[in-house]
Amino acid sequence: MTSAQGEEAAATAGSRARDAMVAQLLEGMRRAHGLTKKALADRLGITARSYRNWLARASRLQAREIDRLVVALEMSAENRVNLYRMTGQIPPAVSDLRRTPEMTLYQDMINALGHPSVVYSYCWDVVITNKAYREVFGGVRRHATAHPTRNTQHFIFFHPDAPTLLGGGDVHAFRDDWLMPALAHFSATFQQCPEDPRLQSIEQEINRRAAIRRAYRRVPEWIAENGDIAISPSARLFWDPRVGRLVNAHIITEAHQGYQATTLQRATFILRERSPKSEAPAWEQGVLFGLGTAAHARWDAGLTAGGSSSQPQAKQLSGSPPARP
Repeated sequence: MTSAQGEEAAATAGSRARDAMVAQLLEGMRRAHGLTKKALADRLGITARSYRNWLARASRLQAREIDRLVVALEMSAENRVNLYRMTGQIPPAVSDLRRTPEMTLYQDMINALGHPSVVYSYCWDVVITNKAYREVFGGVRRHATAHPTRNTQHFIFFHPDAPTLLGGGDVHAFRDDWLMPALAHFSATFQQCPEDPRLQSIEQEINRRAAIRRAYRRVPEWIAENGDIAISPSARLFWDPRVGRLVNAHIITEAHQGYQATTLQRATFILRERSPKSEAPAWEQGVLFGLGTAAHARWDAGLTAGGSSSQPQAKQLSGSPPARP
């Protein structure tokens, strides 16, 4: 046998082993539902022979075949994700989720909330939001990838206005209460799925930005002190553009295990008035939409320095931000 033939034989054996592993997963779920192969084939709209052919090439199933199996076997969110990944498929795009009947019901539910609420995917892509969320975050300056109505972590990591909205312009409050917990959560998620292209893309962008890269390198130390918590129950400074002043923010999160190919998360912001004693200084008023690039660059340079940093000067000192351009 030539070396080429040996490599081909090894590849064939590896493919068969992957087929057997995926087929075992599918057959286990079929038996758990008490279905015969014919009964499952009927649900799939194919013949029993075709179903056996699917099992024979289980690790090479096409996306449309996986979609049918997901529905026919009423898979849990975890099993759906496993099946897509074991077959080399990417879970359905977030834009597809918005059109599902389940998301329509979920939209009705969060619309009934008076607090800003957002539903997002495992890689923090925003799926749906309610009116209160859009009122708070919708007016943030436009950004190609990091607008808070598109991706929540991208906003924290990469949007130049994030330190002003999250933390009210206090560099230490932003770093300690928003940035470091978000980086720790990202690090834990990335460790679980290091081959995920979406997470790899976020890490690459982090490493391209000096200030965020320095903070990211401190994550192990931060986790050792605080744990890899994503959300702290403590109140955090937050600029509420609806009232034009700083408020305290508490965030409640929950997982949504629905009929989707991936588990979704929901975050709801409970915004409360601060104590009258903690009045915001003048420079904090109205800076969200008027923060200059040069000022932000000087401020950003001290993001992870740990010492004192000069605060950016506001271009506008009104109680409410200007209209979105």
